Amino acid sequence: MVHKLKGFGFLVSGLVLGIIGAVTAVTAIVLSGVGIGLVKKAKKEH
Repeated sequence: MVHKLKGFGFLVSGLVLGIIGAVTAVTAIVLSGVGIGLVKKAKKEH
């Protein structure tokens, strides 16, 4: 029973870290997309 709980802890922490990593990656992609969009917009205006 103790071994199962230890494994469960690793599973949960792995899932949490995976979710955080996915959210961070999506946020970075969105921000880079916004940045590229702003740069292109700024270049068109000048």
